Amino acid sequence: MKIVEDKISIKELKDMSSKMFHNLVKAVVDVQKEILVVNAELHSDEEAYLLQLGSKQEIFGV
Repeated sequence: MKIVEDKISIKELKDMSSKMFHNLVKAVVDVQKEILVVNAELHSDEEAYLLQLGSKQEIFGV
């Protein structure tokens, strides 16, 4: 898993995708903190990591 606070290159995303899902990189975003977590097998792992860092979970459209 990697936390991205600024930018991530296309090459780095391609490298990640080739090791995990062959053309897919999963990511979860905290829009308030303007950060994202990428490169985990499950979205829920990325979500849990952001929650540990103090992100707040909000459900929209319910």
